[in-house]
Amino acid sequence: MANSITGINDDILAQSVLEGYTTAIAPLTAFTTDFSSEAARRGEKVSIMRDNTAIDAALDKTSHGAYTVQDADSDSIELTLGQPKYVSWGLDDVEIASSSILTMEKFGRRKGNLLAKTVLQDIWSEVTAANFGAASFTGLASTFDEDDVADVAEDCDGADWGDDRYLILSPSYIAALRKAGAIKDTSGYGYNAIQTGDIPMLHGFKILMSNAVPANGENLVGFATDGNGIASAFRYLAPQQGHKYNRAEALVGEGGITLGLRDWYSEDSGVRKNVIETVYAYETGIGTGVKRLVSA
Repeated sequence: MANSITGINDDILAQSVLEGYTTAIAPLTAFTTDFSSEAARRGEKVSIMRDNTAIDAALDKTSHGAYTVQDADSDSIELTLGQPKYVSWGLDDVEIASSSILTMEKFGRRKGNLLAKTVLQDIWSEVTAANFGAASFTGLASTFDEDDVADVAEDCDGADWGDDRYLILSPSYIAALRKAGAIKDTSGYGYNAIQTGDIPMLHGFKILMSNAVPANGENLVGFATDGNGIASAFRYLAPQQGHKYNRAEALVGEGGITLGLRDWYSEDSGVRKNVIETVYAYETGIGTGVKRLVSA
Protein backbone atom coordinates (compact mmCIF):
# COMPACT_ATOMS: atom_id res chain seq x y z
CA MET A 1 0.00 0.00 0.00
CA ALA A 2 2.81 2.38 0.88
CA ASN A 3 4.44 1.90 -2.53
CA SER A 4 1.12 2.59 -4.24
CA ILE A 5 0.64 5.82 -2.27
CA THR A 6 4.20 6.87 -3.04
CA GLY A 7 3.70 6.36 -6.76
CA ILE A 8 0.44 8.32 -6.79
CA ASN A 9 1.94 11.19 -4.83
CA ASP A 10 4.98 11.32 -7.11
CA ASP A 11 2.76 11.57 -10.17
CA ILE A 12 0.66 14.34 -8.60
CA LEU A 13 3.75 16.37 -7.78
CA ALA A 14 5.39 15.86 -11.16
CA GLN A 15 2.27 16.77 -13.12
CA SER A 16 1.64 19.82 -10.93
CA VAL A 17 5.18 21.06 -11.58
CA LEU A 18 4.64 20.59 -15.30
CA GLU A 19 1.32 22.47 -15.17
CA GLY A 20 2.84 25.37 -13.23
CA TYR A 21 5.80 25.53 -15.58
CA THR A 22 3.66 25.40 -18.73
CA THR A 23 1.43 28.23 -17.51
CA ALA A 24 4.31 30.51 -16.57
CA ILE A 25 6.45 29.79 -19.64
CA ALA A 26 3.57 30.59 -22.04
CA PRO A 27 4.83 34.10 -23.02
CA LEU A 28 7.90 32.48 -24.54
CA THR A 29 5.74 31.11 -27.35
CA ALA A 30 5.71 34.69 -28.72
CA PHE A 31 9.28 34.06 -29.88
CA THR A 32 10.91 31.63 -32.28
CA THR A 33 10.88 28.70 -29.89
CA ASP A 34 11.45 24.99 -30.43
CA PHE A 35 10.00 22.64 -27.80
CA SER A 36 10.61 18.93 -28.21
CA SER A 37 10.27 15.72 -26.19
CA GLU A 38 13.33 14.36 -28.00
CA ALA A 39 16.07 13.41 -25.55
CA ALA A 40 19.31 15.37 -25.80
CA ARG A 41 22.49 16.12 -23.89
CA ARG A 42 24.18 19.33 -22.93
CA GLY A 43 26.34 20.61 -25.79
CA GLU A 44 24.19 19.20 -28.59
CA LYS A 45 23.11 21.59 -31.33
CA VAL A 46 19.60 22.51 -32.49
CA SER A 47 18.89 24.41 -35.71
CA ILE A 48 15.85 26.75 -35.78
CA MET A 49 14.42 28.40 -38.88
CA ARG A 50 13.65 32.13 -38.73
CA ASP A 51 12.36 34.81 -41.09
CA ASN A 52 14.78 37.39 -42.44
CA THR A 53 14.14 41.11 -42.66
CA ALA A 54 16.36 41.49 -45.73
CA ILE A 55 14.12 40.65 -48.71
CA ASP A 56 15.54 40.57 -52.22
CA ALA A 57 14.24 43.38 -54.42
CA ALA A 58 11.65 42.75 -57.13
CA LEU A 59 13.24 42.30 -60.54
CA ASP A 60 12.28 43.37 -64.05
CA LYS A 61 11.57 40.57 -66.52
CA THR A 62 13.33 41.20 -69.81
CA SER A 63 12.01 39.89 -73.09
CA HIS A 64 13.17 36.30 -73.64
CA GLY A 65 15.40 36.63 -70.58
CA ALA A 66 15.75 33.89 -67.96
CA TYR A 67 14.24 34.28 -64.49
CA THR A 68 16.67 34.96 -61.66
CA VAL A 69 15.57 32.71 -58.79
CA GLN A 70 16.07 34.43 -55.45
CA ASP A 71 16.76 32.85 -52.08
CA ALA A 72 13.90 32.07 -49.73
CA ASP A 73 13.30 34.74 -47.12
CA SER A 74 14.55 32.64 -44.22
CA ASP A 75 17.66 31.22 -42.64
CA SER A 76 18.47 29.28 -39.51
CA ILE A 77 20.07 29.87 -36.14
CA GLU A 78 22.17 27.09 -34.65
CA LEU A 79 21.83 26.84 -30.87
CA THR A 80 24.02 24.84 -28.50
CA LEU A 81 22.11 23.35 -25.58
CA GLY A 82 23.61 24.77 -22.40
CA GLN A 83 23.44 24.59 -18.63
CA PRO A 84 20.33 22.79 -17.32
CA LYS A 85 18.00 24.50 -14.88
CA TYR A 86 16.07 22.45 -12.33
CA VAL A 87 13.90 22.37 -9.24
CA SER A 88 14.01 19.59 -6.67
CA TRP A 89 12.49 18.32 -3.44
CA GLY A 90 12.88 15.49 -0.97
CA LEU A 91 10.10 13.96 1.10
CA ASP A 92 10.63 11.43 3.86
CA ASP A 93 8.34 8.43 4.41
CA VAL A 94 6.12 10.26 6.90
CA GLU A 95 5.68 13.34 4.67
CA ILE A 96 4.75 11.24 1.65
CA ALA A 97 2.19 9.25 3.59
CA SER A 98 0.58 12.25 5.29
CA SER A 99 0.62 15.00 2.62
CA SER A 100 -2.77 15.92 1.21
CA ILE A 101 -3.27 15.91 -2.54
CA LEU A 102 -4.29 19.59 -2.50
CA THR A 103 -1.14 20.63 -0.64
CA MET A 104 1.06 18.64 -3.01
CA GLU A 105 -0.60 20.17 -6.08
CA LYS A 106 -0.05 23.72 -4.78
CA PHE A 107 3.56 22.92 -3.90
CA GLY A 108 4.18 21.45 -7.34
CA ARG A 109 2.70 24.41 -9.20
CA ARG A 110 4.86 26.82 -7.19
CA LYS A 111 7.95 24.81 -8.09
CA GLY A 112 6.97 24.79 -11.76
CA ASN A 113 6.33 28.53 -11.76
CA LEU A 114 9.73 29.14 -10.15
CA LEU A 115 11.52 27.08 -12.81
CA ALA A 116 9.71 28.87 -15.64
CA LYS A 117 10.40 32.32 -14.19
CA THR A 118 14.11 31.49 -13.85
CA VAL A 119 14.30 30.32 -17.46
CA LEU A 120 12.35 33.31 -18.81
CA GLN A 121 14.52 35.83 -16.99
CA ASP A 122 17.62 34.15 -18.35
CA ILE A 123 16.40 34.21 -21.97
CA TRP A 124 14.95 37.71 -21.72
CA SER A 125 18.29 38.98 -20.46
CA GLU A 126 18.92 39.36 -24.21
CA VAL A 127 16.36 42.21 -24.42
CA THR A 128 18.81 45.09 -24.14
CA ALA A 129 19.55 48.32 -25.97
CA ALA A 130 22.73 46.78 -27.34
CA ASN A 131 20.76 44.01 -29.05
CA PHE A 132 17.56 45.83 -30.03
CA GLY A 133 18.20 49.55 -29.99
CA ALA A 134 16.46 52.50 -28.37
CA ALA A 135 13.26 51.99 -26.41
CA SER A 136 9.93 52.37 -28.19
CA PHE A 137 8.29 53.68 -24.99
CA THR A 138 9.73 55.37 -21.91
CA GLY A 139 7.53 56.17 -18.92
CA LEU A 140 6.07 55.07 -15.62
CA ALA A 141 3.10 52.72 -15.40
CA SER A 142 0.93 55.62 -14.21
CA THR A 143 1.41 57.29 -17.62
CA PHE A 144 0.88 54.20 -19.77
CA ASP A 145 -2.35 53.79 -21.74
CA GLU A 146 -3.78 52.48 -25.01
CA ASP A 147 -2.42 55.48 -26.94
CA ASP A 148 1.11 54.48 -25.96
CA VAL A 149 0.39 51.00 -27.31
CA ALA A 150 -0.66 52.64 -30.59
CA ASP A 151 2.68 54.47 -30.70
CA VAL A 152 4.56 51.20 -30.18
CA ALA A 153 2.48 49.66 -32.98
CA GLU A 154 3.50 52.52 -35.26
CA ASP A 155 7.14 51.76 -34.46
CA CYS A 156 6.52 48.12 -35.40
CA ASP A 157 4.81 49.18 -38.64
CA GLY A 158 7.95 51.11 -39.54
CA ALA A 159 9.95 47.89 -39.09
CA ASP A 160 7.63 46.06 -41.52
CA TRP A 161 6.27 43.63 -38.96
CA GLY A 162 3.53 41.23 -40.02
CA ASP A 163 0.30 40.45 -38.20
CA ASP A 164 1.77 38.07 -35.60
CA ARG A 165 2.53 40.62 -32.87
CA TYR A 166 2.80 40.26 -29.11
CA LEU A 167 3.15 42.83 -26.35
CA ILE A 168 4.55 41.41 -23.12
CA LEU A 169 4.19 43.64 -20.07
CA SER A 170 5.04 43.51 -16.37
CA PRO A 171 2.03 43.50 -13.98
CA SER A 172 1.95 47.25 -13.20
CA TYR A 173 1.70 48.12 -16.90
CA ILE A 174 -1.04 45.54 -17.43
CA ALA A 175 -2.86 47.12 -14.47
CA ALA A 176 -2.57 50.53 -16.12
CA LEU A 177 -4.26 49.19 -19.27
CA ARG A 178 -7.00 47.53 -17.20
CA LYS A 179 -7.83 50.95 -15.74
CA ALA A 180 -8.01 52.68 -19.13
CA GLY A 181 -11.57 53.74 -19.90
CA ALA A 182 -11.43 52.59 -23.52
CA ILE A 183 -10.42 49.08 -22.41
CA LYS A 184 -12.89 48.84 -19.53
CA ASP A 185 -15.69 49.75 -21.92
CA THR A 186 -15.25 46.76 -24.26
CA SER A 187 -18.38 44.79 -23.37
CA GLY A 188 -19.93 45.82 -26.69
CA TYR A 189 -17.12 44.03 -28.50
CA GLY A 190 -17.55 40.72 -26.70
CA TYR A 191 -14.96 41.39 -23.97
CA ASN A 192 -15.39 42.22 -20.32
CA ALA A 193 -12.00 43.29 -19.05
CA ILE A 194 -13.32 44.17 -15.59
CA GLN A 195 -14.70 40.69 -15.00
CA THR A 196 -11.88 38.64 -16.51
CA GLY A 197 -8.86 40.93 -16.13
CA ASP A 198 -7.87 40.00 -19.68
CA ILE A 199 -6.83 42.72 -22.10
CA PRO A 200 -8.30 42.12 -25.58
CA MET A 201 -6.32 42.48 -28.81
CA LEU A 202 -5.04 46.04 -28.75
CA HIS A 203 -3.76 47.90 -31.82
CA GLY A 204 -2.84 44.57 -33.42
CA PHE A 205 -1.07 43.12 -30.37
CA LYS A 206 -1.87 40.01 -28.38
CA ILE A 207 -1.33 41.28 -24.82
CA LEU A 208 0.53 39.01 -22.39
CA MET A 209 1.36 39.63 -18.74
CA SER A 210 4.50 38.24 -17.13
CA ASN A 211 6.12 38.92 -13.77
CA ALA A 212 9.36 37.50 -15.17
CA VAL A 213 10.32 40.56 -17.25
CA PRO A 214 13.84 41.36 -16.01
CA ALA A 215 14.96 44.96 -15.54
CA ASN A 216 18.29 44.06 -17.21
CA GLY A 217 19.88 47.13 -15.63
CA GLU A 218 17.96 49.24 -18.17
CA ASN A 219 14.57 49.66 -16.44
CA LEU A 220 12.93 47.16 -18.81
CA VAL A 221 9.19 46.77 -18.11
CA GLY A 222 8.05 45.01 -21.27
CA PHE A 223 8.58 44.59 -24.99
CA ALA A 224 6.81 43.98 -28.26
CA THR A 225 7.92 41.17 -30.55
CA ASP A 226 7.05 39.65 -33.90
CA GLY A 227 8.69 36.36 -32.91
CA ASN A 228 12.04 36.91 -34.61
CA GLY A 229 13.92 38.74 -31.87
CA ILE A 230 15.11 35.71 -29.92
CA ALA A 231 15.39 32.06 -30.89
CA SER A 232 15.33 29.38 -28.19
CA ALA A 233 15.23 25.60 -28.02
CA PHE A 234 14.28 23.19 -25.22
CA ARG A 235 14.93 19.49 -24.81
CA TYR A 236 14.56 16.67 -22.29
CA LEU A 237 17.92 16.07 -20.64
CA ALA A 238 18.62 12.34 -20.81
CA PRO A 239 20.65 10.68 -18.02
CA GLN A 240 23.69 8.59 -18.83
CA GLN A 241 23.35 4.88 -19.47
CA GLY A 242 23.62 2.64 -16.41
CA HIS A 243 21.76 4.96 -14.03
CA LYS A 244 19.80 3.57 -11.08
CA TYR A 245 16.93 6.05 -10.91
CA ASN A 246 13.49 4.69 -10.08
CA ARG A 247 12.23 6.88 -12.91
CA ALA A 248 14.07 8.94 -15.51
CA GLU A 249 11.67 10.13 -18.19
CA ALA A 250 10.21 13.04 -20.10
CA LEU A 251 7.10 14.90 -18.91
CA VAL A 252 5.27 16.38 -21.90
CA GLY A 253 2.71 19.14 -21.39
CA GLU A 254 0.53 21.38 -23.51
CA GLY A 255 2.09 22.57 -26.76
CA GLY A 256 4.84 19.95 -26.52
CA ILE A 257 6.51 21.71 -23.59
CA THR A 258 8.76 19.07 -22.03
CA LEU A 259 10.58 18.65 -18.74
CA GLY A 260 12.73 15.81 -17.47
CA LEU A 261 11.96 13.86 -14.29
CA ARG A 262 14.52 12.02 -12.15
CA ASP A 263 13.29 10.11 -9.12
CA TRP A 264 15.26 8.07 -6.60
CA TYR A 265 15.07 6.85 -3.01
CA SER A 266 17.85 7.42 -0.50
CA GLU A 267 17.86 4.37 1.79
CA ASP A 268 20.27 5.88 4.29
CA SER A 269 17.94 8.83 4.99
CA GLY A 270 14.55 7.41 4.08
CA VAL A 271 13.92 10.31 1.68
CA ARG A 272 12.32 10.09 -1.75
CA LYS A 273 14.11 12.64 -3.96
CA ASN A 274 12.91 14.23 -7.19
CA VAL A 275 14.47 16.57 -9.72
CA ILE A 276 12.61 18.19 -12.61
CA GLU A 277 14.79 19.96 -15.15
CA THR A 278 15.14 21.41 -18.62
CA VAL A 279 18.12 21.99 -20.86
CA TYR A 280 17.84 24.86 -23.31
CA ALA A 281 19.64 27.40 -25.46
CA TYR A 282 18.87 30.85 -26.84
CA GLU A 283 20.36 33.41 -29.18
CA THR A 284 19.54 36.95 -30.28
CA GLY A 285 17.80 36.82 -33.64
CA ILE A 286 16.85 39.82 -35.77
CA GLY A 287 17.58 43.22 -34.22
CA THR A 288 14.31 44.74 -35.44
CA GLY A 289 12.26 41.87 -33.97
CA VAL A 290 11.88 43.40 -30.48
CA LYS A 291 10.73 46.85 -29.40
CA ARG A 292 11.60 47.61 -25.78
CA LEU A 293 9.50 49.44 -23.19
CA VAL A 294 11.31 51.00 -20.24
CA SER A 295 10.26 52.96 -17.17
CA ALA A 296 13.04 55.56 -17.36
